[in-house]
Parts: sequence; structure tokens; C-alpha cells
Amino acid sequence: MSLKDSWLDRTNCDAKVDGIALNRLMPGTYAYVDRPAGPHHVTATQILFPGETVLDFNTEPGKTYFFSIKPSERSRAMQGGAIMFGLVGAGVMAAASAGADNKGPVDLVPLQESQARTAMVELLQAE
Repeated sequence: MSLKDSWLDRTNCDAKVDGIALNRLMPGTYAYVDRPAGPHHVTATQILFPGETVLDFNTEPGKTYFFSIKPSERSRAMQGGAIMFGLVGAGVMAAASAGADNKGPVDLVPLQESQARTAMVELLQAE
């Protein structure tokens, strides 16, 4: 889900769970997929972003898992470079942040079920 946080924390992404594409997540939306218990592989990308967010985790039977997306540190660095120095600044910051732990555009932040369900009341399902 992409929460309606401050404008600095708003972001979007194209996500896949076990290779299954979800609808594009935009600010104020959520998407879901029903998967069996066991290991899962989540990826998130953005158009023109030189990297991919990856999350591998295991699920238990009967549990629901919720994640919020927020801009990664690398994404924030590139956006700052672009704001200050245009495309050259974004390119410089992309190279400078290439060693970041998360090479992708977003951080996938786990949420408690109660927190997620409260937030979902204000969100729209991604289409």
C-alpha cells in the first residue's frame, strides 16, 4: 500500500509477488494478492529508475501480511540531485548511491495488521 503520508514520502511503483504483477501502486492506493504459505519473492520497480527493490520472506498459513512503500534512500538522493542539477544531478547521484543496500526505488515497510486495516479505510484499490 502507498499511504497518504507527507508529500516527501509519497511514491509509486510497479510490484510483483512471485512473478505475478500487481496493479501499479500510486499514492493513496493498495493492491493485494493471495498466495499460499511458504517462501515469497517481491520486487518493485519504477520507470527510468536504475535498480529494483527485492524482498524475500516466508509466510505462515492463515496470516495476512501488509507492507507500505516509501521512497528508498537511493531514490531520495537521486530526486535531490535532479531537483538541484537536473538530469546530470540525477545521474551523478545514481552513480554515487550505487552501493546502497537497497538498489531499488522503494523501501517495503512491514505494517502491523491493525495499523494496515486502519490505513486501508482511506485508500483505494489500485486499478
